[in-house]
Amino acid sequence: MTLPSEDPKRHRLKFEDWPDGDRAAWEAALAPGDLLDGTMGAAHHWSGDTRDHRRKAYGRWLTSLIAAGGFDPMVAPTSRITRDAVSAYVLELQTQVASYTMWGYIAGLHAVAMAFDPDADWHWLRRIVGKLEATLCDSKDKHSRLRPASEVFKWAITRLQEIEQNAPERFIDTHYRDALMIALLINCPTMRLRNLTGIEIGRHLIQHSDGWTLQFPGAEMKARKPVGMRVPEILKQYLRRYLDCHRPALLDGDDSDSLWITQYGKPMTKKMVSSRISIVTERAFGKPINPHLFRDCAVTFVAMNDPKHIGIAAPLLGHIDPRTTEHHYIQAQQIAAGTKLQASLQALRKQTAPFQYRPTDQEDTDT
Repeated sequence: MTLPSEDPKRHRLKFEDWPDGDRAAWEAALAPGDLLDGTMGAAHHWSGDTRDHRRKAYGRWLTSLIAAGGFDPMVAPTSRITRDAVSAYVLELQTQVASYTMWGYIAGLHAVAMAFDPDADWHWLRRIVGKLEATLCDSKDKHSRLRPASEVFKWAITRLQEIEQNAPERFIDTHYRDALMIALLINCPTMRLRNLTGIEIGRHLIQHSDGWTLQFPGAEMKARKPVGMRVPEILKQYLRRYLDCHRPALLDGDDSDSLWITQYGKPMTKKMVSSRISIVTERAFGKPINPHLFRDCAVTFVAMNDPKHIGIAAPLLGHIDPRTTEHHYIQAQQIAAGTKLQASLQALRKQTAPFQYRPTDQEDTDT
């Protein structure tokens, strides 16, 4: 019996195994070049994560073509992207992956096709992507995992207070770190997992006389625009305690600029951060809330509690159209949106009863 993970049809062809023409087209699309002389690639602006996702999507497409037989590595890459071939590919994916994954593969293929040949007519492929998106079934039941941002924030603050009041306890430093990560992310949802994980003291986390700000250059943001936001006033004391007490304890004499440190004294990876946030939120709320869902929680909170200002959602999440908004105005909107969310969360917290945290016996190690 062949397990799904062992099925060669499910593998993604690695970049070094692509045909020469496909690798050349990819490199040309990503070329930084020069806008004036026309040497800039159509995909030069893709972020590192976007490049990675779309490279994998195209590798999965090549695997399917090769497995179907009759693959000619010498033809132009875009000549293989036909209606019939894509239709067969969709039928194949329907039997192998979840609907969201299938949509991601086809959306990635469309993006690569556009990058390889921007002048070709890819509207038919875009319509397929749209149909898949419209019928998308979230197999992970995202909506049942959403919680109001105020509830998440209230839990995080209560948890931080519990640790301070009831210390010492086992894994106190990692518990404090996890609660602070959650409190910071729910207040600053413009950050994605990569940004949260990669925060460095002095580079991203900047201390001022009246508190801290988080600053991310455009190259590190998905929208390719720099982002600045204040660490909310209510988190200042907890951030200071983490920096002065818990982080040094985790480092145990080692040296690092990374904000988030494992119990083994090393910088946390994206996988570790995502895992810890999911584990801790599942304990608190019954179902895991992964880092990306924090963005949905923030928008849901605004939509339900302040619908007249739902327009703050776009700058809050960094979804700004660079063609219509100038650089400084973007940053002002982001800071104002973040401040408004933080103020609303803090005001609501004062009106609610303390949240009781009930720990479980689940493993508390960083993995």
